[in-house]
Amino acid sequence: MKKILALLLSLCCAVGLTTCNPSDELPKDYVIGVIRTSGSKNSSDILYFNEELEQTGSAHYKYATMGEIFYPPVVNEGVVYIVPQGQANKKNEKTILQLNLETLEQQQFALDQIAIYGVSVNSSAIYAANNINNKSYVSRIDRIDKSVKTIEYNNSYVSTTYVFNDVLYVFLSTGDNGALSSTLHCIDPIAMTVIKQVDLSAFGCSIRSVVGVDDILYFAISTDPQDNFNNVVGVYDTTTGEITTVDFPQDVFHLMSVGGKLYVTHGNLITGEGTSLSVYDLVIGNILTYDLGFCPGQIAADGKFLYVMGQNQLAKYDLQTMEKQTEIKISLNEGYYLSGIFARS
Repeated sequence: MKKILALLLSLCCAVGLTTCNPSDELPKDYVIGVIRTSGSKNSSDILYFNEELEQTGSAHYKYATMGEIFYPPVVNEGVVYIVPQGQANKKNEKTILQLNLETLEQQQFALDQIAIYGVSVNSSAIYAANNINNKSYVSRIDRIDKSVKTIEYNNSYVSTTYVFNDVLYVFLSTGDNGALSSTLHCIDPIAMTVIKQVDLSAFGCSIRSVVGVDDILYFAISTDPQDNFNNVVGVYDTTTGEITTVDFPQDVFHLMSVGGKLYVTHGNLITGEGTSLSVYDLVIGNILTYDLGFCPGQIAADGKFLYVMGQNQLAKYDLQTMEKQTEIKISLNEGYYLSGIFARS
C-alpha cells in the first residue's frame, strides 16, 4: 500500500495534479494532518503525523490564512476541503482547496466571493458562505461542471452551512436595534430555494459547529440571546421539527460525532482560556467532562483515537477512556499559527 501511495504521489506531481514544491516531503504514511499558516504572508504548510505523532511529511502552499480555527477542515468521502482565505487584510483568494486523503491529489474550486467560510459538502456540490458589508451569501458549487448558484441575505450574518440528508441547513443571525434574532433556513440543495425557516432566537446565536446523526441535527449555540458565551447545544429533529437543548458544564465551541457519542470542546478560541472537553452519550444521555491540560482548538478522530490540536501542540487520547497517549509541540515561527486538523480516515 505504501509503495502504491508513493507511486501515485510521484505520478500526480509529474502530470501537475498536485502542487509539489522543492521543500515538500510528502508522507508515505500518516493518520493526521495539521495546518500551519500565516495571516500576513502567502506561506502555509500541512504537517503530516503518524499514530505515534511522529511527523512523516509536509507540504508547502503559497496561501495565507489557510484554514480557520472556527471552521475545521471538512472531510467527505475520502477528501478534505480547506479554505485558503488569503492575507488577513484582503481575504481575496476566492478558492476552495480539495485534497484527496489517499493520493494527496489537489483540485481547486473557484468562487467569486471574498472571505469564504462555513463550507459543507455532499456528493454533488460544495456549499460555502461569506459576508461583506452586512450582506451574506450562500453559494453552491457543482462538483462536476463547477457552476455556481448563490443566495443573498441582506442585513444578516450567515454563521455556517451544513448539508445533511438532502437538505442544506443555513444558520443566520440578524441584529435590529440591539435585538438579536437567529434563524435556521432549510434549503433545497439543488435548486437553492428556501423550504422553510425555523426561529432559533430563544436559544441564541453564533452557530458555527453542526453535526448530523441519523435524523438529528446537533449545533453548538456559542452565544445566548444576550450575546454572552453559551453552554448549550441545540437538538433539531429533522423529521418532526422539534427543538430541544442539552446543557453542558462550560461554554461550547466545536462538535464531533463518533461511535454514538458527541464530543464537545470547551474553551475560548480567541483568548486560549479553558482546557476541557465533554463526551455526551447520545443513547443514555450522560455527560463526562475531561481536563485536557490545554485549550482545544480543534479535534479529529480516526476511529480509535481522538486527536486534539491546541495553540502549538498536538495530543492523542483514547476515544473510549479519554486517557492521554502522547503529546507533542509544533514549532511556530513568528506570525504563524495552527488553523486546522483533519484525520485520514
